[in-house]
Amino acid sequence: MELSLSGTVLTKDLYAADGRLIASRGEVVDLDSLKETAARAPRGVRERPLFETTHAEEVLAAFDAPPLQHLVGPEERRAPAADALAEVRFPQTVWDELDALRREDGPRYQHAIWTAIVSARLFRDALGTAPGVARLVGGALVHDIGMRHVGSRLRFKRDHLTRAEALALEDHPLVGALVLASALGDTPAVHFALLHHTRAGFGYPRLQGRPPLRGLDLISVASAFAALVSPRSYRQQPYNPRGAIDQLTDEAAAGHFDVRAVRILIHCLRNSAERFESLPLPAKQTGFRPPVNHHGVAPAA
Repeated sequence: MELSLSGTVLTKDLYAADGRLIASRGEVVDLDSLKETAARAPRGVRERPLFETTHAEEVLAAFDAPPLQHLVGPEERRAPAADALAEVRFPQTVWDELDALRREDGPRYQHAIWTAIVSARLFRDALGTAPGVARLVGGALVHDIGMRHVGSRLRFKRDHLTRAEALALEDHPLVGALVLASALGDTPAVHFALLHHTRAGFGYPRLQGRPPLRGLDLISVASAFAALVSPRSYRQQPYNPRGAIDQLTDEAAAGHFDVRAVRILIHCLRNSAERFESLPLPAKQTGFRPPVNHHGVAPAA
């Protein structure tokens, strides 16, 4: 990973869901430590496919979630996405992380599942049956696993974050990447966990250099869409799918998201037969956006 970014100092011991100590309090987590951790990851460990795990039932149920109905589309479009998800494979240590997330934080577990479904649909439309799609979709499933290690007070806060709280929250991509690197080595899942909030330099962690994976653009948009159409403690209501598209279109225009990725999402929502490269972005914004939204840091008075 040819990037440069500042690290973070752990304020507590970091344990995996299976009880392994990954890093100790006071250690610095940065690109060098990520590379070292990835190099020490076990090799040749058996990987279980998602269809053999208890998460398969949750994924199938999520395909029928009302906010995703337009996106998953009819059966002929739903089946390839479901196939890509079924073939996601991880060692048991990673499935343990998802098990722990399901027990400890239902909304973030749902976000993992929904992001994976949205990503599977986007990747299938963008790449068809190209090899490696299941690995990318697997990265989407665990991209936000670092949130499991954030304090519950921050995860479920109803009001705006303070600046200190926002800074604390910004550590979760590094932490999530470290957890995954310890089990997987240097894989797309680790990159997605580290970089899904970078927003072309407007987000975090702050970095210099270009992210190496083009799929990151789709993961970032899929994650944002899944979050917008879901209930959250900091807003009264979720966006509807059209409102989420309006929001993402605005943010793409500001340079925070890749316009092509937003175009692919719109293409999938419309189940359009035309090529997504020529698809125009919506000219009018008609979707629902919640009037009360305490996302992020309170705006300056």
